Amino acid sequence: MHLRSHPFYQCTEDDMLEIRKEVGLKESILQEDIDAILDWFYKEPHLADAFIDRDYVENMLITTRCSREKCKRKIDNFYRHRHYAPEIIQPRIKELSDPDYDPWPFYCQTAIPKLYKGKRISVLKLTDPNPSNFHSEMVIKNTLLLGDLRLKYDYMLGDIWIIDILHASIGHLLRNNPMMLQKFARLAQEGIGFKIYEIHIVNASSFSQHMINIFKPLVKPKIMDRVRFHESIEDIQKFIPKEYLPKDFGGDQPSLDEFKEMYKKEIQKPLSKDYLIKCCKQVSNEEKRTGEKYDEDYLMGSFKKLDID
Repeated sequence: MHLRSHPFYQCTEDDMLEIRKEVGLKESILQEDIDAILDWFYKEPHLADAFIDRDYVENMLITTRCSREKCKRKIDNFYRHRHYAPEIIQPRIKELSDPDYDPWPFYCQTAIPKLYKGKRISVLKLTDPNPSNFHSEMVIKNTLLLGDLRLKYDYMLGDIWIIDILHASIGHLLRNNPMMLQKFARLAQEGIGFKIYEIHIVNASSFSQHMINIFKPLVKPKIMDRVRFHESIEDIQKFIPKEYLPKDFGGDQPSLDEFKEMYKKEIQKPLSKDYLIKCCKQVSNEEKRTGEKYDEDYLMGSFKKLDID
């Protein structure tokens, strides 16, 4: 059994066995499944020249509960939606070439290294209350950048998100790019497909409803049903044990600022940096697609403006 090892995305042998049991993944035919999907991939004209990784394919098998056909559709969606979103994928080539590049100047974002019941807890906190310094494009780009690392190194059943909105305001919402949000939502739900088990909104206030009004049209109803609101940091500890929370939330894990520094160093390490740049080639060539085709306007639908009423 190939046990992945990465300090940011820990998974013990027992964790892996439980995850595989839960989704019905069998070690005896895993490599056969991966080989079959890669064989399909390289025979598709619009995918054949793109980059793909075996660990990524295994993660796609987990998200689709080992259905080869569902896995193929998920991978196809992943590459197609990235093709239509070059502005949130390709800039990393230039950004990562700068050793002093700071991807998180106005917020913190991390995944807790230790799995919680087979799920990966991710934490996002806005640290700068000034809306003028907020750029939703940067949040989206960084989430996909870290997502590419996770699709390579992580191993889990799905996600639990904790989002601290203490410093958020309507001014921040007004600086969101609606079309980019739509592209990200499509890619995350139809292409990446990590199962969302829980979303915890911390330091919730009347502002929370405005935020929900923006994201509700973009997110599947079953995901919205999993959103919980917490008025204080202390309340989140009733749902997530302290050993899985950063210091900022009264937990035992490193602080979000400490995680930020670790991540900044990690993405500049040659192994991670080279892989993240390779992932820029995880895009389809839609001009070579055979059969049913979709243009960007069709994929984006009619989502043209933000509604914060």
